[in-house]
Amino acid sequence: MKSLNLLSLIDAKKDLSIEVLSNYLDNYSVKISDNELDDLYSLVENIQRCHNDLEIFENFFVGYSIPQISREFDLLRIGNNNVINIELKKIYTGKERIEKQLKRNKYYLSFLDKETFNYTYVDESNKLYSLNEAENLIEQNINELIDKLIQQEVPKIKNIDNLFDPSNYLVSPFNSTDVFVEGKYFLTNHQETIRKSILEDNPTTQPCYISIYGAAGTGKTLLTYDIAKYYINESKEVIIFHCGNLNEGHDRLNSNYSWPIVPIKEVDRHELTTYNLIVIDEIQRIRKNQLNRILESLKDTNVKCIFSYDPKQCLHRNEIFNNIPEYIEDKVPVQKHELTEKIRTNNEIASFIKNLFDLSKINPTQKYSNIEISYFSDYSDAKKYLDILNRRDWKVINYTPSRDSYPYRRYNICGEDSAHGVIGQEFDKVVAVIDEYFHYNKEGKLATEYRGYYHVTKMLFQILTRTRKKLNIIIINNEVLLEKCLKILNRKK
Repeated sequence: MKSLNLLSLIDAKKDLSIEVLSNYLDNYSVKISDNELDDLYSLVENIQRCHNDLEIFENFFVGYSIPQISREFDLLRIGNNNVINIELKKIYTGKERIEKQLKRNKYYLSFLDKETFNYTYVDESNKLYSLNEAENLIEQNINELIDKLIQQEVPKIKNIDNLFDPSNYLVSPFNSTDVFVEGKYFLTNHQETIRKSILEDNPTTQPCYISIYGAAGTGKTLLTYDIAKYYINESKEVIIFHCGNLNEGHDRLNSNYSWPIVPIKEVDRHELTTYNLIVIDEIQRIRKNQLNRILESLKDTNVKCIFSYDPKQCLHRNEIFNNIPEYIEDKVPVQKHELTEKIRTNNEIASFIKNLFDLSKINPTQKYSNIEISYFSDYSDAKKYLDILNRRDWKVINYTPSRDSYPYRRYNICGEDSAHGVIGQEFDKVVAVIDEYFHYNKEGKLATEYRGYYHVTKMLFQILTRTRKKLNIIIINNEVLLEKCLKILNRKK
């Protein structure tokens, strides 16, 4: 997207044919409706009555959306030291709605680390609004905006997308616990829609079963725990069962904020009929006998029960075979809500992981600047290097130990989390190991020769998808995998 001059945009709207205007807007990647153009014309006209310097209309991004999260700004002007955002409205939509939008915009723009000035202009009344220091909506004089525009030093921005990191906007209840509990985050429009639907569905005579599912990075855990937080804040009876061992984030929520999170193995200790909301997180890992007891206990109640899961995050062969999500649908009616928009995993990381597991998924246009690859022929040298990365604040994630004589014990780092231990968590920089047992089958899919208690390729997928920004691949004694990884980075078949 390119910035443009607002007055130029207005003149184009007035003078150009529909076809030429469309081409003009495409040149700047601008998407703006006729109504919004009318609102913009009203704003520009009001500014010109007070100040007619063409320069203050320069370098605006019109209708810019942050990649992957669809947060759109009507007018955005990014200066060296501050940011000006103006939202356009035909009519006054109410104090609460305008206030909420301006607060959201302030939050999303705060990651630019610049002072932000957020305004809403209402065409019908020719009035300008902003937030005061207490974040309450106030009417603002147009001259205040003009002064900010005059004083702003605006550089030419070649690629505005480079200023925004989508991963900043997905808060993890486990890795950013305090921020989550204090509500210092916003859901995407898609998450908000699902949340509203779930909260409005109040069962009366029978249990209500709801599933929230999605791939890694879609915000499934945040949405699930946000709904649980709403019920907790409303003093409702809530319990969250986690299908696995609790992580440090679970422990912080339990100990610091008195959340009711327990491992699924303790389900028989609780009288399920006493709760308003039951959440079962990572349901794909539950045992069938545990699930059957839960469904049997709830059949004559009006309890709301949420199943949260990622169908791809199965780490044991039995979990794959059981196909719990499908099993649930055969047992009880389920309202399904799928999250499809990836937020946490940036496009680069997601593209690499997809291509690594399937060689046919090459992305010839993707550039890889945040993927590092190192090769070692000796396990002990690889482990020493892992220790070095660990000290450099890289998150080293071990393959989960099992009872059999698994080969990856040779490079597991003592004291670090396993693939099972990081379920639902996220880290800026992640290290993963690919050893000599990995190979590609005839279909070009990543596989492994080792048949252990846990599914090794599934564990590798779990490890890789925990990263938000940077990925470091350590390859041990496997020239073929090294060659394939290098081809992915160089975008070669």
